[in-house]
Amino acid sequence: MRVKQSEFEGGAAVKIAAKSAESSLTEAVERIKRIADGSFAEAAATDNADGFPVETLRKIAEANLLTAALPENLGGGNLGIESGTNDALLQILKHCGRGNLVVGRVYEGHFNALLLINLFGSAGQIETYGADAASGKLFGVWNTEAADGVKITPLENGKFRLEGAKTFATGVGFVERPIVNGALPDGGGWQMCVVPMEKVLTKVDASWWQPMGMRATRSFKVDFTNVEIERQDLIGAPGDYYRQPWFSGGAIRFAAVQFGAAEALFDETRRYLQELKRTDDPFQKMRLGEMAIAVESGNLWLAGAAKKLDDFMQNPSDERSENFLAYVNMMRTAIEQICLKTIVFCEKCVGARGLNKPYHFERIIRDLTIYLRQPAPDAALADAGRYVLQSGAAADDLWKSGKLSADERG
Repeated sequence: MRVKQSEFEGGAAVKIAAKSAESSLTEAVERIKRIADGSFAEAAATDNADGFPVETLRKIAEANLLTAALPENLGGGNLGIESGTNDALLQILKHCGRGNLVVGRVYEGHFNALLLINLFGSAGQIETYGADAASGKLFGVWNTEAADGVKITPLENGKFRLEGAKTFATGVGFVERPIVNGALPDGGGWQMCVVPMEKVLTKVDASWWQPMGMRATRSFKVDFTNVEIERQDLIGAPGDYYRQPWFSGGAIRFAAVQFGAAEALFDETRRYLQELKRTDDPFQKMRLGEMAIAVESGNLWLAGAAKKLDDFMQNPSDERSENFLAYVNMMRTAIEQICLKTIVFCEKCVGARGLNKPYHFERIIRDLTIYLRQPAPDAALADAGRYVLQSGAAADDLWKSGKLSADERG
């Protein structure tokens, strides 16, 4: 069959565009690698509740990584919002965590907020908040709360009043566009809104944040009582925040950040032993072998999770959503186990001397220990077990794209 010239040119254009996009993502990963390599010193200097990794985040902004999660037509790179970009996203998050878990936590929150806006916001909101990100504004998601949580009440003048507080509000004082979730009256649902922090008055309780690690995330308590926002500040419909697979599926992002710290511990442990000429000790060899296996396993989990999400985005369905979420729950569980194993072997390798300053081990271990305490780890593992128990697919087919059992196909 003869191909028309116009058809050939169209196909070539698609291939060139795809290659250009892939090259752009590769360059973004290389940029964050270089930034991470130089972030250790700032991480040590800002390891307190008054600190914040301003310099590293400035470099991230200059590298156009604050806008990478925006649609291409708004100057972004479609990162995480288009199939085929998720491997690069998880690599970027991993290297953020490798350099400084605080940076990884802040950047992941920024990305999460932009993803939610892109998923559930209007075209005008996507453009407005995209311009804010392009101007260097940090976004975040402040969802956690205690008994005095946030409520959103409609007013007669068309505005909305917030009452109550959020805890673990990462980046207080630096995050200018947090997504704040609140309960609507009379069981109306959980509503997202973006609060323009420079335009409102809030009460910040910094004394609430006294953790063993992740101190510089500035995850304070923020009281929004009497803050008023406009209707255009509301994102999506009530309940959108918890829509699957986006809500639980986000675990692959924080797991990627966590895993970056495990890679940092591996690299630093090896460097420490090489500098002290302890590489011939048979027990050190065994420990580094165990750490190498763990690290390689983590990278395989990241690659698998990225592919599962790509497959879902390319061909979304309820069945693929459930399959993806079960994989996510396995992945976050495996990454936690990998990180804990890496910590144990690192501590045995470096001993008491290595856990003293100026070495970075104790700070990384403290930060990672705190960051690993994500919600509902046991429930995540049990849900993965529930999925496989209900599935009729063979082990070899269980996680392959499109390989769903007869029961799952209905």
